[in-house]
Amino acid sequence: MERSPEPEEDPVMDAVDTALEGTVALVTGASSGIGAATAEVLAAHGAAVALVARRADRLEELSARLNAAGGTALVIAADMAYEAQVREAVERTVTELGRLDTLVNNAGLMILGPAAGAPTPEWGRLWVHNNNSPM
Repeated sequence: MERSPEPEEDPVMDAVDTALEGTVALVTGASSGIGAATAEVLAAHGAAVALVARRADRLEELSARLNAAGGTALVIAADMAYEAQVREAVERTVTELGRLDTLVNNAGLMILGPAAGAPTPEWGRLWVHNNNSPM
């Protein structure tokens, strides 16, 4: 049986794998979906990642996975609809991880169920959160 050839070294891919080493990223909406996936990719490429969302339990699970894989993750339970919590998330990131290089503004809300039946206050909450939190 022939042995498979050894994979060739690829300096470009090696550079991509560690391109973010020594950097720090803050990802909002990191508790699920696109935010969690983005945090995983950033960590896989060497970034320390501040995981920010309202659901602390899900952030803890993601943090455990990232840390087990050799990454560095900081859990920050916060609601991006509140300016004081946004400021605190940034301050904790810089204080605990030493800097902030990358911001991924991914936090958002959606209405579960038919839009036509959603109460007006729910639309207002959705509008304020999704339009103010990226700022």
